[in-house]
Amino acid sequence: MKALIYKDLLLDFRQLFGLGGVFLYVFASFFIVFLSFGEVEGQAWITLYWIVVLFGAVNAVLKSFTQEDEKRNIYYFLVTDPVAVMLSKLVYNSVLVLFIALLSLILFSLLTSYPIVTNGYFLLSLLLGSVGIAGNFTFVSAIANHTRNKNTMMMILSLPVIIPLLLPLIKVSIKCLAVVDWSVVKNDFTMLISVDLLILGISLILFPFLWRG
Repeated sequence: MKALIYKDLLLDFRQLFGLGGVFLYVFASFFIVFLSFGEVEGQAWITLYWIVVLFGAVNAVLKSFTQEDEKRNIYYFLVTDPVAVMLSKLVYNSVLVLFIALLSLILFSLLTSYPIVTNGYFLLSLLLGSVGIAGNFTFVSAIANHTRNKNTMMMILSLPVIIPLLLPLIKVSIKCLAVVDWSVVKNDFTMLISVDLLILGISLILFPFLWRG
């Protein structure tokens, strides 16, 4: 699995325009928000932040399988296990989405006032959200890779299925605008963890069937 993660890292560094485009998108999005709204506070800050992170993650993660050519996929099919392939993609993309989320947080905090009060729970939601978003979009990329119109199918499938994760994510983030106890956010984190485990479980169980298809 380490070799597969290293391979994805090497591919991204060879195609720096792809990663550069993602980071440029993130920076441009927050700069446009700053020019359009000026000072953003409270729930508007949370909503705009997660929207930008979400679309930044779309651009970064949905290329997971579409950037692999058919000959390379046949080679992977012969030498490695499909679960290892999916697991390596999930780990790599989770780290990538978390990096995008942290970069977005720094940029947004520099351009606007930072409204979060309960930082610990917010950072935990950031971690769980990154894992869920990465898992969701990685599996969608695997499905779309088996269709003719890959880019179209990715956009059609990716956004509707992310809503069950996005709603509790925004909800717990809004609660972090004030001082909160664990009892207040416990149900939201339980929902986030459940959705993450469901996404990861479905991805690891169903991907071998896609791999053989």
